[in-house]
Amino acid sequence: MTKRLDLVKNKELPYWTSTALTVLGAFLYLIQALIYAHTTIPGLDEGSYLLKGILYLRGIYAPFEPYGPLTNKAPFAFLIPGFAEYLFGAGLRTGRFFAVFLGLLTVLGVWITARRWGGKWIAAGAVWAFALNSMVIKIHAITASEVIIAATLAWMCVFVIAEERPLWQILLGSALATLAVLTRQNMAPLLPLLVLYIFWQHGKQKGIWAFVVMAVIFLAVHAYYWPRILTIWAPWLPQKFTPFLDPFRLPKDASPAWSPSLDLWSRAVAFFQGIRYHFIVVVGNIFAFALWLPARKWKSASGMRAAVFLSTSYFLLFAMHAWAAVASQYEHYSCVYCFSNYLTFFDPLGFILLVVMFSETWNPQPSRAGRFLAILLELIFSAGIGLSLFESVNQTILNLPVPRVRDGKILPGATILVDLVTNKFGLDLSLLKKYIALGLGLLAGLAILFLAFALWKRMKNAPNRAGFHFVLINSYLILGFILAPLMNVRESRVDCKEDLIAANEQLGNYLAAVIPPNSLVYWDGGLSFTPMTYVPNARIFPPQINSAYTYSLGGDSDALFRFSHWNSELSEQWKNSADVFIIESKRYSSWRAFLTPPHFEEYPKPPAAPSCNEGSALRIFHRIP
Repeated sequence: MTKRLDLVKNKELPYWTSTALTVLGAFLYLIQALIYAHTTIPGLDEGSYLLKGILYLRGIYAPFEPYGPLTNKAPFAFLIPGFAEYLFGAGLRTGRFFAVFLGLLTVLGVWITARRWGGKWIAAGAVWAFALNSMVIKIHAITASEVIIAATLAWMCVFVIAEERPLWQILLGSALATLAVLTRQNMAPLLPLLVLYIFWQHGKQKGIWAFVVMAVIFLAVHAYYWPRILTIWAPWLPQKFTPFLDPFRLPKDASPAWSPSLDLWSRAVAFFQGIRYHFIVVVGNIFAFALWLPARKWKSASGMRAAVFLSTSYFLLFAMHAWAAVASQYEHYSCVYCFSNYLTFFDPLGFILLVVMFSETWNPQPSRAGRFLAILLELIFSAGIGLSLFESVNQTILNLPVPRVRDGKILPGATILVDLVTNKFGLDLSLLKKYIALGLGLLAGLAILFLAFALWKRMKNAPNRAGFHFVLINSYLILGFILAPLMNVRESRVDCKEDLIAANEQLGNYLAAVIPPNSLVYWDGGLSFTPMTYVPNARIFPPQINSAYTYSLGGDSDALFRFSHWNSELSEQWKNSADVFIIESKRYSSWRAFLTPPHFEEYPKPPAAPSCNEGSALRIFHRIP
């Protein structure tokens, strides 16, 4: 391994300073994670992972079971949180504390690998990059597959990404990579890339063993769930070339009720929102290519190999998820604004790649193409990040005084910006905010460009003076690192002041007490099924776990139910057979005519609501025999 990079020499600061800084960063991460764990509103995915996981672990249903819950992700996405619930008790507390634990494991894994490649100060910086990114912490603090994958990939790198690793660590890292794919099938490209890297870096023998371990685990899980596990792979493959997979595809005689159509502006906002939330990782690694040295100039061959593997993996996964979320509609429940969440899956790969690049090939004199690219990207990123903040354009900005203009002439007096633009160009308020945010972002990019140039000019007498573009890139990244909390302050606010873990436990215990054992429950209680994790003896209609995302217009009812989907016909059947109805307060108006005495009776008001959103309180009715 090449000599590690230490930014501060031991003689200048006590040897324990970097350790103290690392511990402080990890503590800051933990405090924020615990706050978010108690205050973030449970969403559809979280309720899905919690409820399906415990149902699978208790043997009530099995993954991919016909007419059971929708297993639209690889099985361990549900089995891992389900196992935690099985050990420590079902519910939101277990799921979220387990997620916080995995988040800390992610930070620890990145720190270990970053210290190996960049030294103790760079590793401390990696920890603080997590600690200052409240949006990533917020994602890590809920029960979701993002933090499971992040922890898995972080420790895969600990065991594999190095110059020399013992065979047992190579095999353990290979097993973790396979587990990642068996948790989210969208991680599949990682396996062949990792095998190639192990062959290249660690030799033929270890490469063969790594391939065997991956193949055995991957095939064993597929054999266990064969053939229904093919339902998670069928949407990935073109139908006309794989007609043999049609039995595992949802019939097309029904139209999805959830089929959003978002314009190009919305998709651009979602894309740059993802870059803003993951600024250091995404922007840092894109800029790193402008500073990439020829192979002969790298400090070590092992560093170059690690960078090739990490960059190929990271940017391939980035492109895949950008296409699936932002550019395409590969499934009717595609989620454009989930792009920023998706990047959380492979953040550890990006962090470690940036450390390797910084330590091995941070070129102070980039090529001419690299210089042009650095300036262009800095302006594009600034404008795009500004656009993603359009909702922060408030009345203060909109009401700025500007000169009155008519026919190209400035008239006496003044008007306000919003009136000038809307009258002259006929823009609606939302589009006006986007243009203003885009322009302000571009102005900020030009200001940073000017400041970097001024800083570079002041360094003209310095020995071994770096190029302007090198100064620009480093200045831009440092500013992004420091300003990360400010850039994400609007979205990183806590959702509720109440303790939602305690509230859901109170609500869940109440439901378990009032709902008779073996009751059949019809759910219209909101997106998240989280409260039902506390009611082990109730029966549900499994397709409802995914709410309207699995609701179809028309179609064959039995075929839909077999694929864990539902329609109006099934809904009516279930209404007629259910014993208990759980209704969100704001949805009650559509149920008023149905839930009438003397056929139904309402239980007393629950002691708590599952979230602080207006109208989120639940009303519970039971059928009178």
